[in-house]
Amino acid sequence: MASLHPHISYTHSLSELSVNKKDPCEVIRELISNSYDARANRIEIYPLLKEKGFIYFDNGIGLSETQEINGITPYEAFFSIGMSTKIQGEAIGYKCQGSKLCFASTKFTLITRCKGEENWRSISIDNPKKNLKVEFDISSQKNEQPWESLAALFKIKNSQIQPILDKLNQEYFRDKFNTGAMIIVEGLEVNNFPDYYDSKKHKDEELSYLRNYIRFYTRHGDMRILRPNDTGFPNDKQELFKSCTGYNDQCKLYLWTENKLKKIEVGYPYLEKPDDSDKLTIKSPANVAKLIDGRFYERLATNFEFEGMTYCLVLAIDGNRRAMDKYSQLSRKGKKQSCGIKLTDQRGTFICVEGVKICSFNEIFEQSQLDDYAVLATPAGQCHYTFMINGTFDVVTNRNSLTDASLNVLRNPSFVDEIKYFFDKAMNKEVFKELIERLNKENQEVKLDTYTKKLNNLKKGIKHRPRFMVDIESFKDRWIVEPKMGEEHWVGALYTMFAHLVPNDSPYADIWLRPRTFSSMGIDSIAVDNAEKSLDENVHKALEYKYAFYPSDEFNHPLILTSQIICWEMPAGENNEQIEDSYEYSGSIVFTEQLDGIGYEIQNIENDTNGDVHGGKIKVISLKKLLQKTFPNSTWKSAPAVSKKKGTT
Repeated sequence: MASLHPHISYTHSLSELSVNKKDPCEVIRELISNSYDARANRIEIYPLLKEKGFIYFDNGIGLSETQEINGITPYEAFFSIGMSTKIQGEAIGYKCQGSKLCFASTKFTLITRCKGEENWRSISIDNPKKNLKVEFDISSQKNEQPWESLAALFKIKNSQIQPILDKLNQEYFRDKFNTGAMIIVEGLEVNNFPDYYDSKKHKDEELSYLRNYIRFYTRHGDMRILRPNDTGFPNDKQELFKSCTGYNDQCKLYLWTENKLKKIEVGYPYLEKPDDSDKLTIKSPANVAKLIDGRFYERLATNFEFEGMTYCLVLAIDGNRRAMDKYSQLSRKGKKQSCGIKLTDQRGTFICVEGVKICSFNEIFEQSQLDDYAVLATPAGQCHYTFMINGTFDVVTNRNSLTDASLNVLRNPSFVDEIKYFFDKAMNKEVFKELIERLNKENQEVKLDTYTKKLNNLKKGIKHRPRFMVDIESFKDRWIVEPKMGEEHWVGALYTMFAHLVPNDSPYADIWLRPRTFSSMGIDSIAVDNAEKSLDENVHKALEYKYAFYPSDEFNHPLILTSQIICWEMPAGENNEQIEDSYEYSGSIVFTEQLDGIGYEIQNIENDTNGDVHGGKIKVISLKKLLQKTFPNSTWKSAPAVSKKKGTT
């Protein structure tokens, strides 16, 4: 038989072999997806703590080395990058990246057997991440006694390994391993390995990270498996979901815990419906004193067709307090013991692919059709529900986020209309309706409270700000507060006001242009010379207002269209220093006699690309200094000192 070699597509990065470092259990997630795609009905996982690895077994169809699908055998595809026997839309693992996570290890072993094969086949690879190259022979070898090969991998049979080997003995292989695959990984590149893989790290096995990860993030925790009798979801919706691609609630998964296999329930761990002991505490959102302390409950689900694909929507409402009480294994602030998975990471809106929760997507509420429900995207809203959007979405290689094509589907108005229709129908349910109304009310109260605090702080701060009093009769004994950073509008208002009060005989009258309008469309203000009376377009000039103008900063307006730049504070520039705009024009600072002590001009303006010269000049003026020059008898007062003892001036 000719030797076999891995097929490698270099459009994928080999560095993705270590993607499991993002989450140490991603490799388990990928293997579970592969097992489901291989039609397994039994999966067993044996963590190897001292070896920093695991033994993984499924009784699926195995990895054939002879039957080609999509131009490659399943066995070859397992070792290849970017090659797969799976078809998009029929299996979540169609990119064939899952198996690669096993190769970020010091040793990898595979034992497999397909229907019709008399014996098992096996291969062991030391340091696969380094050694798996195009020229590496991945051909498997016939193995008549794989239980002995398995035992030989572990030279030291410690108290943890020996019970596993006793379990995976000759009888096990003969009776339970007729078809399928067994993967043994040692030296996985994972820091603090026991924190994630020790299924008995805590006295309470429910605090196992791996056990909870399987329920919350893998194919075995399929969000379409509603378990109506336990969770309260409608039975008819469960029947609809059963017809979806890849739905499987018959696969049994076991995790080795305390020297025996313990079953992990199939399906996403939606909280169970309230029982008799809960009835006294369950209140609708309208009837709880504080929404954050709510223990309300509601279950809704549906599916719909879009562009030939079936999508599922699942909404599990559990008031924040109920979720905190019932998800006792999940971590949150102040909780001493937990599995390490955050409660907040399970609340809000999520995208799922073939039942597997991929990533959060509260951005769905940014679509205008969902404005009535936008409050669900706020932190205050997310803590009360889990909303799943499941479909055949395309995902990036590590399957933790979506491709642009998938995002386009989620933003398609017709697709969003289906979600809106779901929520609109949900408004007929008491709990959902009251939740939206209560969230909207509290959200408005929070906004009003925030606005009120800002207003009060502004009022309180006025007496502590620098101020001035201009020697004009109408302003006699009236303080004017100086602008501060972020108050460009106040700079413009002050300039406009005093431009109409400048005496005609003032030596600075020519510097004061008279604004005729303000604009929010890029141009701050249109103005004319002080004595101008015409409304002709050619007499108008563009003004820009800044709190501070720094020559080193790129000017965000066209220099060739600007007549004056009015600022409050104006750090001194240097003669001939260059000033650039965002439109490929630049000019140089020139100090003039007219603007001595007030500002400078920007001259020699030219296009940086073609060198075209613009003949205009721009006055850059400090309004503070111009006021002091124009109204020399004005009074200026610095910010009063604040008494630390009493907080008064």
